[in-house]
Amino acid sequence: MTRGGERQFGFWPRALSLKSLRGRMALLLGLAMLPAGAIAMQVGLNAVAARQQAAQEELGRRALQSITEERQTIDQVREMLRVLASSPELRDSGAPDCRAWLDGVVARYRTLAGISVLDRNRVIRCSVPAVAPGTQIAPLDIMETARTRDNFAIGYVSHGAVSRREVLAGFEPLRDANGRSVGFIGASIAVEDLREILDRGQVLDGARSAIIDQRGGIVAQSSVGTSGNEPGLPTPEQIRGMLGSSPQFIEVENGTAVIVPLYEPDLYAVMSWGQSRARWRDIVDISTSIAAPLLIWLLAVGAGWFAIEIFVARPLSQLESAARSFARGEDVVEPPALASAPEEVRTLRRTLAAMAKTLRGREQKLVETLGEERALLREVHHRVKNNLQMVASLLNIQARAAADESEARGLARAHDRVQLMALVHQRIYASGEVRALRLDDLAAEIARQMQQSRGAAAKDITLKLELSEARVDVDHAVPAAFLIGEAISNALDLLADETAELTLGLRPDAEGGTEMSLDGEAQGVSAVQSPSVRLIDAFARQLGAVVRREPQRPYALWVRLPPQAQK
Repeated sequence: MTRGGERQFGFWPRALSLKSLRGRMALLLGLAMLPAGAIAMQVGLNAVAARQQAAQEELGRRALQSITEERQTIDQVREMLRVLASSPELRDSGAPDCRAWLDGVVARYRTLAGISVLDRNRVIRCSVPAVAPGTQIAPLDIMETARTRDNFAIGYVSHGAVSRREVLAGFEPLRDANGRSVGFIGASIAVEDLREILDRGQVLDGARSAIIDQRGGIVAQSSVGTSGNEPGLPTPEQIRGMLGSSPQFIEVENGTAVIVPLYEPDLYAVMSWGQSRARWRDIVDISTSIAAPLLIWLLAVGAGWFAIEIFVARPLSQLESAARSFARGEDVVEPPALASAPEEVRTLRRTLAAMAKTLRGREQKLVETLGEERALLREVHHRVKNNLQMVASLLNIQARAAADESEARGLARAHDRVQLMALVHQRIYASGEVRALRLDDLAAEIARQMQQSRGAAAKDITLKLELSEARVDVDHAVPAAFLIGEAISNALDLLADETAELTLGLRPDAEGGTEMSLDGEAQGVSAVQSPSVRLIDAFARQLGAVVRREPQRPYALWVRLPPQAQK
């Protein structure tokens, strides 16, 4: 692809750039269709999110159903302790041994690993299994929690003081008839029994489960299978930030885990199910939800662009080609593509054809008129040059016939100046230019004529030319020629009958103007006021030029012609 003679490279086609009609229409179509595509994409993503939310709700429901037995076991312990705590016999710290009461409770609740009644100093009054009377147990966080809440609290104990094993212990505060705290009644469930309950649930639901405390630590968990692809459990760090009253979901190894409250805020249950749906299907669903609307959007944009290409862009391209042919003056038949173009485009094509025909006629008339004007202008310059040469010849004859030397010199200088004007008009006539002349060629011709006109007086003066190409417009050609001629004439007059070397130079300057210089070396030349000096200054003002001289060398001169004198 080329433009202006230079090759264009790029990966994006020029026809689809934003500078072209096709590119702009494609962009507008894309923007117009974008909201519909975005809405369709959002609908697809919402459908995927809804399926995922439904799957999570199903897992949450299954998790809550699966921990029914565990919750019932804990609720039984809590209700049993609450009933016992309200018994006056147990609240009375002076009552006889309470073990008879506790034996009946243990016989009724098979899941109990132990039960005990403690005073406010944590001294066991009675227990099952029995321990030595007066035994004081170590402080437990669960007891402190129950005291603070003034209600039931339950938690993990690694070594129960009564059961002598790993248990889940619960405590209910004991108060006397006046409402004063007199101790605790506690009961424990063996962790081994909890594991059995969890294993039964795993057999029924196929979920790996665990009971955790409020710190995220595992109290009891179901057995791990040997298949190697069992779903994992979240770490305590993951669990701590997700405890709450509603089910929470977290991705774990080989599955998804659900955290549900078991006895909030003390105990929670975690259940992990293996992947019931392959991961790649979720990826496919999401990809389809994004790709399908995107594809539809691209197809809609492509269909719109194709219609514009067929009915607008191509006819306009053919119309452009026809317009270029009209501009070259060619007669162009209607292209086949315009036959099926919209009526507006074909009407525009006919209008362009009519306009081109009219413009060709006017152009032909302008060319003829311009040719006549050029010929007339050249004829005018030719006749002016002839008339000036005739005047110069008369002045030359008059100078030769003059008896007085000063009169002859004045007539000779007038002859030189008339000859300069004739030279300018001859250059205009010969070049055929009506706007600008070559100033360097004109300066060389002026220097030659000036030196020849001096004859023997300038035979020992060497005039060198160092002329760079420069131009001057026709309106300033005459004053520029006179300025150069008067500068050379003044130098030749001052150096008459002397041996000297002069250099006439023309060179462009940095600001777009032209610098003319006349310089050389000569000895014993005194400054003489000459009419040429005043003429040089007058022509310089007419040109807007700047003149610089040196008093020690009156024949030397530097003139800067401004750029506007060369247009």
